[in-house]
Amino acid sequence: MAYIPAADSSVMIFVFSGTGNSYHAAKRIATAFQQDMVEMAAAVRYNRRSYNADFQSVGFVFPVYFHAVPSIVEEFLQTVEVIRPGYVYCVTTCAGESGAACEQLQDILGKRLKVDAFFDVEMPENAVFYEDVPDKEEAKRINDAADICIDGIIERIRNKDKGDFRTMASHAGYEEGWGQYMDFRNTEPFTYDDRCIECRICEHVCPEQIIKVYHRKPVWDEIQCSMCMSCINMCPKQALQFGEVTKDRGRYFHPTYHMWSLGVKPPYKYEDFKKYDEGYRF
Repeated sequence: MAYIPAADSSVMIFVFSGTGNSYHAAKRIATAFQQDMVEMAAAVRYNRRSYNADFQSVGFVFPVYFHAVPSIVEEFLQTVEVIRPGYVYCVTTCAGESGAACEQLQDILGKRLKVDAFFDVEMPENAVFYEDVPDKEEAKRINDAADICIDGIIERIRNKDKGDFRTMASHAGYEEGWGQYMDFRNTEPFTYDDRCIECRICEHVCPEQIIKVYHRKPVWDEIQCSMCMSCINMCPKQALQFGEVTKDRGRYFHPTYHMWSLGVKPPYKYEDFKKYDEGYRF
């Protein structure tokens, strides 16, 4: 599980991630500034909404779903209280367009918290229910470019630059995309096939903890979820499906997230990230 400080403790980066793109971006930023991360889904689950930033920078890092914020992020933002914030920024990860997610975040936060800077980062697609994901070579190319972009964002955060620095923002299709997202959030199409080895990884990695293993098989215990695709992409046997559409498609997760989700400590020092980047393998 991600580190979740008690209420009113000093916290800097709030993150939600399904298959690791946003986790990797947040972790890279957190290690650069030696800051803590709070997993938004877990904060919602444990009803931890009040945090004291002690005038330090506050970041929100999450993926864009259908041009908007994931539903669990929206739920977190609706009631979060950040006391004594310093510089506030938002970093969204996306496969093509970052939509209007940053504007939506600011609208939800309202007068409680003013966001000083918006950023976006292109990272590999993981919405296998919607389209196929890139192969390993293409994913590595995208992630290598993303790390350069993230390092540029780190410098802007360090300088406390203010403004909209996104390169993939678009308001076109926002309302339509949000409607599609609401339709797709039904968990009924999730299934498993005979390749399931009862490893319980899907139960472990689900950020919202809605997957329960009954009689050694996974069951989606809620009517809706955020559609983060962690369960499908992290399954070691590709035994989980979303209807028929995912059966012939690939799977994607970020390698640093895979280490963390399985209990292996990823590089913590910022300089170690660069060494890891040069040699990681999928």
